[in-house]
Amino acid sequence: MPSFDIVSEVDKQEIDNAVNQARKELATRFDLKDAKTEIVSEKDNIVLIADDAAHLKALRDIV
Repeated sequence: MPSFDIVSEVDKQEIDNAVNQARKELATRFDLKDAKTEIVSEKDNIVLIADDAAHLKALRDIV
């Protein structure tokens, strides 16, 4: 029975592009205009910060 290995690699540049695009959309969203929201890209994580659950859900939908 043959076997094979699956290798998955992440393109960090594409992740950076996606995070930057999400930040641009966050800046233009009317429903998040006065909310304290932030997207932080760390080495291995993307951290979403929002002042309440509704804004966090909207932020998660953007990303």
